[in-house]
Amino acid sequence: MKVSIFSKNLLIFLTFISINSQAVIIEGNFTGLVRSFENGTEDGTFSGYWANVSVGSVVSGSFWYDTDKAPANSAPNDYSAEYRSYTDEWMGSNFTIDGKTYFISDHIPLDRYIFESEGFNLFDLETTPEYPYPASEIFYLWDDISSGSYEGGYKAVGLMVEVSREDKTLLDGLGIVQEFDWYDLNDPSTYAQAYFSLGDSSVDEMKTSSAWIDISEIHVRRKNAVSVPEPSTLLLFISIGLCIVIRRRQSGNSNSSFKEIF
Repeated sequence: MKVSIFSKNLLIFLTFISINSQAVIIEGNFTGLVRSFENGTEDGTFSGYWANVSVGSVVSGSFWYDTDKAPANSAPNDYSAEYRSYTDEWMGSNFTIDGKTYFISDHIPLDRYIFESEGFNLFDLETTPEYPYPASEIFYLWDDISSGSYEGGYKAVGLMVEVSREDKTLLDGLGIVQEFDWYDLNDPSTYAQAYFSLGDSSVDEMKTSSAWIDISEIHVRRKNAVSVPEPSTLLLFISIGLCIVIRRRQSGNSNSSFKEIF
């Protein structure tokens, strides 16, 4: 009896673990066209990163965030949600322009103080006397990192992505798990844009580039849940083992009773 009760409790516990150990990763990707850009400065003080970028150049980018590792919602009201941190632990992003891909977190090689800011905001704004504008839903994400100082070197890179939609559903509430698609460039009630920026200064060289992007297509989707560390498989093997133990115990008890009767 003790073994049976213990086994059942253990199975319940392992089942609870398997259900609650799925890490939900949200992934997003987008493509767009360069609306405007700066590549160095007109006076030649700064050089640039992009030799072949022009208005209308095709660019792309992607991002992901781990909903389990993300900070708690810190928005002070009930029409927005804000998930922000000054770490580099639960979000990653990159963008590709002029044939080069820049990974935000990997672009800072200076061994100095590093400042990081990452997060996203969600807004569900209704038309009210205090907000006399068309109702809108907004998804706003950023991922920035910089290091060093102006004396001896400075590096920075950042990405901002914003999608807004008036009088139509874009978000699924204000929760951290969001999924949506947008690819209607001719929809006047929806607006999507991104902003890239890079900066690099040293004693011998200074570079800066930035670009505003009109996003033509964006997808934000839940990645296949990842088991940590595959508890369902572990549960299967343990369940089989426990069933064997229980069956043997029950069989042994039955044999003992049979001998006692006869």
